Amino acid sequence: MIIDRNEIYVVLNEYALDGRTKISIEYPPFNLKLFTLHMRKMKIEDIVSEKKFESLHKKFGKNEFMRRDLPGYRDLLDVFISSGVVDFENRNEIEENFKLLREASEDRTIYIKPVFIGIDTNMAYYRIISRRFQNHFKYVISRIVIDEIDAKIHTKYTGRMLYRYQSLPYGNLMMEFANGSPKDARKAKNAMNEIYYLTNKLDAFITGQGTETKDKEIRDREIVESYRKFSDEINAEVVLLTGDKDMMFHAQAQQLSAIYYKLPHNLTMDEDIDSQKISYLLYDLAAIFGIIKVNNTVILGEWRGKSSEDYFNERLKIHKSDVDYEKDVEICRGVMDEFQGDAS
Repeated sequence: MIIDRNEIYVVLNEYALDGRTKISIEYPPFNLKLFTLHMRKMKIEDIVSEKKFESLHKKFGKNEFMRRDLPGYRDLLDVFISSGVVDFENRNEIEENFKLLREASEDRTIYIKPVFIGIDTNMAYYRIISRRFQNHFKYVISRIVIDEIDAKIHTKYTGRMLYRYQSLPYGNLMMEFANGSPKDARKAKNAMNEIYYLTNKLDAFITGQGTETKDKEIRDREIVESYRKFSDEINAEVVLLTGDKDMMFHAQAQQLSAIYYKLPHNLTMDEDIDSQKISYLLYDLAAIFGIIKVNNTVILGEWRGKSSEDYFNERLKIHKSDVDYEKDVEICRGVMDEFQGDAS
């Protein structure tokens, strides 16, 4: 059954009703438990160590393709960041910057120009706007940022590629990925969802032209220059969000304001998590890893025949489950359809 991202809560609720409130999240091709989701406490516990994860990545990554395509510990950390479950190391500094920016925007004696938020490419990958922001600002995206992400969506799995997965646990199930997207393309498609959100939900402007250069530093400078030109053309203030320290220098050189997001380097979870972020976490995990196991429910983030609409609507495919979730999903859909019909 194909479900929307938020319908994962129906599956989790079935486990909770059955008294199973400690949910084990695994990566089946490694037979590796990634972490435990404690639903009663709303905590994440028993997170796999980097050493254990990377040892399995080395064990199963027998060739260049497998080493590149199999998820690693950094991918797990990135999913925790993109879902909003793990914060950036300088969270307090970021919050203070935005507090001052909002106050300045409201005080017309400080900012007489409209304020736009622009993003670097890595901010799209980390889903900063859609997962962490309330709609306080106007937005602009450099065409180069969009092109950088789009350029990663070009490869499809071949039978030869998937054959290399056959020796792994659940290897036969990987044939579900036939003609699907490898990991780098899946990550880019998730980032493209952020672009889709900005342009279609928040009416973000797209500025500048593409670039022919392959040099990252030149592209970064061109991204900043495109925001600078946009700022000059419409007489606005553009504030760039970036996780790259060098971009801060490029922004300063163009007299552009910027807010730096310092990436964490390890997974530590002490605080309770926001229940809304659970669906983001499990969706991103399935989308990037391709396949996950939630207790005894096998969930695919990639499958044969997955469409662009499935990506944009953040859908997942449940391959098999030991709980009877389908009826409740249909009931929830009926209620939502009725609610939306009444609202219109």
